[in-house]
Amino acid sequence: MTRVALSVIVPVWNGEAVIARCLDALARQTVDRARYEIIVVDNGSTDRTAEIVRGYPGVTLLAEPRPGSYAARNIAIAQAAAPIVAFTDADCVPDTDWLATALAAAEANPGFGVLAGKIDLFEEGESGALVYADYERLFSFPQAHAARGNCATANWISRAEVLRALGGFDASLKSGGDRQMALRIRAAGHPLIYVPDMIVRHPVRADRSELVRKRRRLSGGRWDRTSATPRLARVLGVTAVDTVRRLRRAAISRDLPLGRRLAVMKLTLELAGVATREFLRLAGGREAARD
Repeated sequence: MTRVALSVIVPVWNGEAVIARCLDALARQTVDRARYEIIVVDNGSTDRTAEIVRGYPGVTLLAEPRPGSYAARNIAIAQAAAPIVAFTDADCVPDTDWLATALAAAEANPGFGVLAGKIDLFEEGESGALVYADYERLFSFPQAHAARGNCATANWISRAEVLRALGGFDASLKSGGDRQMALRIRAAGHPLIYVPDMIVRHPVRADRSELVRKRRRLSGGRWDRTSATPRLARVLGVTAVDTVRRLRRAAISRDLPLGRRLAVMKLTLELAGVATREFLRLAGGREAARD
């Protein structure tokens, strides 16, 4: 019997429009299908997501009603049969050699904590204004800086024993739990390694409403991860520093003409305002947004 080498974990919430595309890409992997299992965790969907997943033979479907992708990933980690766990998201499209590259990188880096692959952005459907795609490409998924903890679960490989020994992801978080987990893995002595040939494609959030939702969710994650006081002052301070860094990066970008750089800088300031309002809302006792 062929030994299962990898467990691929995909959390999903109301993903009926995208989950089939992801599962089709996973079915096309160059690795022998007997060597990897696919575990999809339905995180409380109210659409046809579960029905669609059940139509894929050999795919395990679990359910985690508690809101949050980290809680969903944890129940799959507990049931994963393979020594290596691969995470991607329901709206992602892994390259056909994603898992083959992951296995080769794991063999070349014994003792690894996280193998963080490259995340290429693609546009789907009708494109919005250029500024939204420009913003995403400049600031989303800095996997090349994986050693600093910038490891996104859209393209993440770890050893199951490491994840279990550290208790898995923080299930109370709705955002930012991947960075937190990566830093815990690094603190435990396991390196975080960028693997540029291990590629997953992710759709661009190409309109303003999607970027606003993302920023609210990320701000909620930062709020939930911040325990030191004064809490509001700390999260606002981090946001201010991050905003300045993004403004500088946009200003000096060689990939964009001046007009598009200025548009990205304007959007950066607007989204900083979104974050500030979200922090004030959370300081008033509200819960972090899920999406």
